Amino acid sequence: MIQNICGHGRSMSRMVPVGAIVVVLAAALIACHRPASKPKPVDILIVTIDTLRADALEPYGAIDTLTPNIARFAEEGVVYESATTPITVTRPAHSSIFTGLYPDQHGVLHNGYVLPDDVLTLAEILKGQGYQTGGFVGVRLLGRASGLGQGFDELDAPVEQVQRRANKVVDPAIEWLTAADPEAPVLMWVHLYDPHLSYNPPPAFRRGVDPELSRSLRYIKWDTLKKVVAENDGNVPAEVLEHARLLYRGEVEYADRHVGRLLRSFDRLRDRSRSMVVLTADHGECFENGIFFTHQDCLWEGTIHVPLIVRYPGGIGAGIRVEHRVSNLDITPTVLSEIGLPAQQPMPGRRLQEVMDSPGDRHILIRPPKVRYPDKVIPRRRVIQSVAGEPVAERTDPRTRGLVSRWWKFLNAPGSVQLFRLPDEIRNRADTDPDTRMKLLEALEAEQNRYPAGKPAPESEDAATLEMLEALGYVQ
Repeated sequence: MIQNICGHGRSMSRMVPVGAIVVVLAAALIACHRPASKPKPVDILIVTIDTLRADALEPYGAIDTLTPNIARFAEEGVVYESATTPITVTRPAHSSIFTGLYPDQHGVLHNGYVLPDDVLTLAEILKGQGYQTGGFVGVRLLGRASGLGQGFDELDAPVEQVQRRANKVVDPAIEWLTAADPEAPVLMWVHLYDPHLSYNPPPAFRRGVDPELSRSLRYIKWDTLKKVVAENDGNVPAEVLEHARLLYRGEVEYADRHVGRLLRSFDRLRDRSRSMVVLTADHGECFENGIFFTHQDCLWEGTIHVPLIVRYPGGIGAGIRVEHRVSNLDITPTVLSEIGLPAQQPMPGRRLQEVMDSPGDRHILIRPPKVRYPDKVIPRRRVIQSVAGEPVAERTDPRTRGLVSRWWKFLNAPGSVQLFRLPDEIRNRADTDPDTRMKLLEALEAEQNRYPAGKPAPESEDAATLEMLEALGYVQ
C-alpha cells in the first residue's frame, strides 16, 4: 500500500492499474507541494556523481552493477526516468544545476570558464535565508576558482591533488554536518568524482576483472589507450573495451558504497520528515555510436541521460517513477519551491513537484561544450581508429545545438541534421520524417529565443587551469 499521501490518510493499492495510480498519485503529489506562503526550513542534501550513466544504476535497469545503497534510496524517493543534462562537461553542468539556467545563459561553456559573480546560485539564496551551506567536491575543477563557491560557507576541494576518492570527500562532509548547528537548516552539496576517467577502482571493487589483463592494464585513460592501439593497428580490442566497462562499473559501485555512508549519516543527524535529498549526475559517459571512454562531445543518451532521484520530506511520493522528460536544471527551482521561495527568472528549470501536471511534451536544449585550447584537444580519431572493430566517430561539431523530448532527439549542426525516435539513436529520420524535423527545428529556435544567451563568462587563462585540464584528460 502507498499510504498517508500528504498526511491525509489517503492510500492506494499498488494493484491498481498503473495508469490510474500514476494519475491519482500525481495529483496528490502536486497538491502536497504547493509553494508555502513563507519560507520554511527544510534540510537539503544534493549529491552529484560525476560521469555517471543512468543505466549504470539498478533503479535504471542495470543488472550487472551492484548499487544497493542507491537502489534503496530510489525506493524511498521519486525516480525521474528521463532526466537530461543540458551540457556534457563538469563545470558547466554543475553551474546549470545550481542556477537552473542553460549554459548559454550563465556563460560557463567549458571547464575553463568561471561562473560570474552576478549569476545567483542556490547556495546564495539559501544562505540569505539563514542556511548553513557546505560543499564537498572530489575534483579541484569545482573548487572556489570555478565560481561555484558562491554562497557556500565552506567549499572543501582537493588542494595538492587534482582529484580525490569518494571516501576523502564524504569524511569531511560528515564531519561538517556533525558540527553544524542542529537548530539551523543546512544545504549540503557532495560531489563524487570516481566514475570519471581514469577508470581505476580500488582492489575490492574490481569484480570480474581479468587478473592477467589487469596486471598489464591496471587502469584506463588516454595514455594507456594509446599504448593499446599502437600494439593493435589502431584498434581497441573487444576484451579491452570489456575491461574498461568492468573498471567503470567498479568505480560506480565504489561511489555507491560511500553514498550509502553519507545517507546514513545525514538521516542520523537530520530529521527525515523535514529533509530533502537529491541524487543526480552532471553527465554520463559514452560507450556507443563511435564515441568511447569520453563525454565531452557526446550527445548520445549514454552521456545526456542522467539519473535523477528525489526523496521529498516525509517520503512523499516514494516509489513513484516519472516518465516525462525532465532535467537536472530543475533541481534549483524544485528546492526553492520546497522551502516556499519563488524561482528566479528567466529560469528554464521547472519545479519537479508539478512536472506530472504538464499538459504537453517538454523540450530541453542540449549542446556540446565550447572548445577551449583547440590546438590541444585530444584528436580522438588520431588516437583510436576503432573500438572492438567499430570505427571511431569524428569529433562532434561544437556548433551543434540540440533538443530532446520524451521520445525525440533533434541535433542541428552546420551541414548536418539528425532526428531520432528514442530510444533508437541509429536510424536518422531527418529525411524520412520532414514534418517532425520541422516541428522540432521550430521548437529548438523557440526555446533559444525564450532563453537567450547572456554575456560570456570570464575565462581562466592561467597555466594552472591548463595543467589541471591536462591532468583530467580534457586536453593534451
